[in-house]
This record gives sequence, structure tokens and C-alpha cells, in this order.
Amino acid sequence: MAQLIKLQDYITRYEADIYRYPNQFIRLKKQQWKTYQEMLKNPVDIKSSSPIAQTEEITSSKDGRLISLMKSFRKKQQEQELFTVNNLNVNDEQEEEWELPRVTGSKSPEERKQQFLDSILPLQLKWASSTIREMSYLQKNYKREWLLKYFLQRFPDTFFVMYKPIFLVKHAPVELEVIIITPNEIMALYYMEEQEESVILGNNDRFWSIREREKERKIVNPTIGLNRMGSIIKNILQIYDVSLPVTKLLLHPKGYIDITDGPADVQVVDKRSYTKWFEKMRANKLPLKHSQLKAAGALLSHCQSTYIDRPEWQ
Repeated sequence: MAQLIKLQDYITRYEADIYRYPNQFIRLKKQQWKTYQEMLKNPVDIKSSSPIAQTEEITSSKDGRLISLMKSFRKKQQEQELFTVNNLNVNDEQEEEWELPRVTGSKSPEERKQQFLDSILPLQLKWASSTIREMSYLQKNYKREWLLKYFLQRFPDTFFVMYKPIFLVKHAPVELEVIIITPNEIMALYYMEEQEESVILGNNDRFWSIREREKERKIVNPTIGLNRMGSIIKNILQIYDVSLPVTKLLLHPKGYIDITDGPADVQVVDKRSYTKWFEKMRANKLPLKHSQLKAAGALLSHCQSTYIDRPEWQ
């Protein structure tokens, strides 16, 4: 599951310490996945509506093992390293709320896995909208935004996602599309949210045509935004002497893209090539790299963040 290191102009824990939180997220996820697997092996039957019956179930040896396991996990959480803020030790893992899904009903392994991935999303949004001391007001729609979930839930843990970040370019805010920082490259990505089987006809002009069934309409050439994204990313990397290749990617999984005389440095992935590209991304088993972390930190340092002190620090 990819890590959400920046969400628009929200404050994020990753900009507080890019060298700490990626490994911490991977460790937490592995711990929770192990706990969830144990829950699947020892499911709790909550079909009984009687409080007395439920109490009897909790005292059963099977459920007792589960409770013991959960207590052990909480203890491990509390023993994680402390984060120092203004000479005060704050255990930020202890304050995390990560509620695992209930193991009830009959579901396939894929449905169980999706349940687990969905249970991580609230934690990711929390990390992407707060630090130990500050917080941003998170819009509720992000919990249901399918495109954000797509980028987070379909790619490896070592991928960093910047979702529509707002960069400060010469002190002016500029909203970009999606940036994915992998261990071996940075992808400046534009996702085409067009209809199934739609055909996009592109060139070097400012406007492109989209054919959807029997209709045709115009859109602004998306490579204009991609070129701007690529330039901003490359300029920042150059300042910090980071050598990581930047790929500009136009993605349209549901339909087709045909470009004549378009920019040669834009990679096009449509319905014909999407499966191969997607499998290649999913198969990326490279660990976190220093150059990747350095690049992420450099990009985060040039993003806008709007936030206030958390209530407990006011």
C-alpha cells in the first residue's frame, strides 16, 4: 500500500521527518496485518444478540487468546521509540487509532484484504493532515475519493504519493496533479477520468478532442500540465543535487489515446498497455532508497502547508 506523503496543502508528518515515518508506516502495517491474520484464524462469533451470551463468548478460550494477542500488540505499540517535541516526549504511535475490521460473515480472501486496506486509510489521512503539534482541517470527501484510494491501495508500500500538492513557485501557489516517488524514479502523472471506451485524439495544439460514443468534445491539452509538473520537479531536484529520473505519464486505463506530433517525452498508458504497466509497477520490490527519501524531502520543502496548532498544544 503506497504512502500518502502530501495531500494538497495539508501539513504532513512526512515533512516533519521524511527519514523516519516511511519505515514506521511499513512496520505498523506489518504488525497490524499479522494481528489481522491471527484474527482470521481465530474469528469472534458476534451473532448472538444477548449481552449475556456475548459475555460468555468473550470468556471462551478462543476469544481469550484473541484478547491476549490484542493486549500484546498494544503493549508493543507503547514500547515504540519516543518522538521529542519542545523537550517533551510524546509517543506518537501510542496515540494512533487504527481499528481493524471485524471478522464476521463469509468473505473471500480478496474481500478480507480489501477490508484491511480500507482500515488503513483513516490513519493515512491522519498522517497526511497532522503532525504531533499541528493539524489541518481535512475535508471528509477524501475518505471516499476513489482516485486517491486507487493510488494508495494498488501500489507497493515503498511508493510515495503526493496527491494534488500545492507547490510554491517563486512564492506563488501552483496546484499540480499526482506525483509518485518510487525507489528508482519519480512519476509526474495525469489520470484521464473519461468514459469507458472513450478515444482521446491529441497533438501539439492547446486543445484535444475526446470521442465518447456518438459525441465529441474538447479538453485542454493535458501534456501542458505534465510539462509544467516535470519542470518544477526537475528544478527542485537540481537544487538539492538529487539524481532521480522523472517520467511524465498520461494514464487512461478505460479508453484509448492517439497522439500525433505530440511531445516525445510523455509516456502514454491507455487500455492497450495498462495491464502490462500496472503489473510492472506492482512487481517493484525495491526497498526504500536514500535518493528517494532525499527527493521526497526536497519536494515537500517546496510545498505549501496550511495548518493550526492542535487543541492540546494551544
